[in-house]
Amino acid sequence: MDNQSLKIMTAALAERLPGTFITKVHQMTPYHLLLRLRGGGQGGELRLLISVAPMEPGLHLTSRRYLNPPRPLRFCAYLRHHLQGAKISTVEKIDDDRIVIIRAARRAAEEKQLIIELTGKRSNAVLCQGSEMQIGARLFESPTDQRLKPGSNYQQPEKAGIAIVAVAAAAKRPSFLLAKIIGQEDITDLSNEDLQSNYDDWFFPRYQNHYGSREIKRLEKALRQHRRRLQKRRKRLNEESNEKESHINDSHLGDLLKGALHQVKKGAKSIKLTNYWSPDLEEVEIVLNPALNPLANLEKFYKNAKKAKRGLKLIEKRLIETRREEDYTEELLFQFEVLKENPDRTVTDEEQDLLELASDLAERKGRQQPPEKGRKHKKSEPKPKNSRHRGVERKIGVDGGIIYVGLNALGNENIYRHLSAPEDLWFHTLNRPGAHILLKTAPGSTDSEKEQLQAATLAAANSRGKNEKLVEVTMIQVKHLRKPKGGRPGQVLLFGPRQTLTINPIASD
Repeated sequence: MDNQSLKIMTAALAERLPGTFITKVHQMTPYHLLLRLRGGGQGGELRLLISVAPMEPGLHLTSRRYLNPPRPLRFCAYLRHHLQGAKISTVEKIDDDRIVIIRAARRAAEEKQLIIELTGKRSNAVLCQGSEMQIGARLFESPTDQRLKPGSNYQQPEKAGIAIVAVAAAAKRPSFLLAKIIGQEDITDLSNEDLQSNYDDWFFPRYQNHYGSREIKRLEKALRQHRRRLQKRRKRLNEESNEKESHINDSHLGDLLKGALHQVKKGAKSIKLTNYWSPDLEEVEIVLNPALNPLANLEKFYKNAKKAKRGLKLIEKRLIETRREEDYTEELLFQFEVLKENPDRTVTDEEQDLLELASDLAERKGRQQPPEKGRKHKKSEPKPKNSRHRGVERKIGVDGGIIYVGLNALGNENIYRHLSAPEDLWFHTLNRPGAHILLKTAPGSTDSEKEQLQAATLAAANSRGKNEKLVEVTMIQVKHLRKPKGGRPGQVLLFGPRQTLTINPIASD
């Protein structure tokens, strides 16, 4: 943003921001901050977006929502500690320089200054405190930049001679950034709301193009890595299972050896005995450990058999858990694929919840963390009134029934936990990721094959097989579904009779 445009924008913000309180701080990317403001007689929430990105540096008020990382970045956490709850006193621009200072303070606390340097490629944001403006933190760490050394007095960036000439030329030039964005040279009569709205309309597509799917791509990559880890774990467990299977009959060999223990000589490497467990009574060679005496060899066979039986039970349990985790990871990856199909969508609470679910799965590598002893559980935030419909799309069936479509993992969870009744029908594609579909028939009506076909078609169309000609869809009553112990949002298990429908989602478009 050029000096003249920044001067106009700062003057507009100076009219609206003083007196407001900073209720929340977000940092969407390393280059973008969002301050959520309330109070000051504004009658609602204001969102101040600060960008120090090299392509589109600036600051303005926005009405749009942006995806945030599941875990706050370091600078964001620092700002939350010092600025949340603070009241903005002034917003001012340093003359002849593209530096904006936002001053804010909590009651009976020292004043803080958020200094925004919009100086091109080296744009930065610095948090200072006190009358001498001691540096508390900065957005970009640079060990070679001694000017922003923590603990020192704040110093403005040096101006090059060419830059000074450019600033002077810009002051004389009638055309500048805001005039080009709005499409008129004279913007003095433009209202504050129109100025912010027009700039936001120009900024948002550029943000989406460069940074919009940044967090989605990062978490999608982490989920793919997690899926590869699960595949390796499943392969390793299968190898261990085969190894245990080879020792499962060692108790039979032990019984044979027990009857001929008097024939075993100390230090023998093997012994041939008749296999009475076989109907053919063939001769079998039993391999022995020459370092052990006959009795120790006998005990080893029984011990290996018991160990194999216990091990197979544990391996089977871990294989089931691994397969469930792998299926859940595929579901999240599919939901990310759906998000990327529409980059110009409006960001919703459900998408932010999906990011947090994916981050939790990838960072913990699928393992449930046991609660810490002696630690109080964090109080859950109050849920909105429509929380049970969150992440769920409602449709009307052809015969008057209601069909619910889960848009993400939390929507799938709400369908099972809050919206379903035991006799309702639940639909999902067979062995492939997709949305959970719930069919509630109209009161007093019998099950309609047309509505079942409609619900099954929605399940196929909202799955990874939507572009295939034939997709198998499972239909089962909700009373035959179970939530696995320690299961994640959207995970269910099927127990009981079910029916498989074959759908052509392409023909239904």
